[in-house]
Amino acid sequence: MNASHGPAEGSDMLARILAEAARLFVARGYRGISMREIAEAVGISKAGLYYHFRDKEELFLAVLTANLGTVAQIVRDACRQDAGTRERIAQMLRALLALPANQRALIRLANQEMVHLSAAARTSFEAIYHAQFLGQIEELLRTGITRGELRPVNVRLATWLLLGMAYPFLSPVYPDAATAEVVDLIVAAFFDGLGM
Repeated sequence: MNASHGPAEGSDMLARILAEAARLFVARGYRGISMREIAEAVGISKAGLYYHFRDKEELFLAVLTANLGTVAQIVRDACRQDAGTRERIAQMLRALLALPANQRALIRLANQEMVHLSAAARTSFEAIYHAQFLGQIEELLRTGITRGELRPVNVRLATWLLLGMAYPFLSPVYPDAATAEVVDLIVAAFFDGLGM
């Protein structure tokens, strides 16, 4: 940290950088924005931005990791509920879809933009993403199987199926994504199927 800035000022600046970078990455994608544009949006010099982040990849990963903490807490909270698997998943979906539009979009962005990062960065983030997010959902489904609430299935595939149904509603173009109708339909399709 720069000696001329106190800890609070430094953390405020970091929060501003992450917030502006998140907004710009969501709006224009990883490749659609430059460090210069992020610095301008924050109101600092490019050198000031590079003081905090080595490069755009490191900044992008910091944005995704910060958002992942929020998302992981939502899944943990759902898993701790004294409820069946169906209600735990419904609660998780309600909370995920109730996130502000930019935070919802970052969940999608974490998957869509990984191809533009170095192999080392992808491997590192994918490990964190699995441990904090996907792995928790897999465990939730595994518990449902053990309780007899779900039939035995490949929990990894089932997790991606569940998230695949939710991903379109994580887009910022769905401002009212957390409606009961959306969550109820996803849960019904996942647990009951839509056949007659």
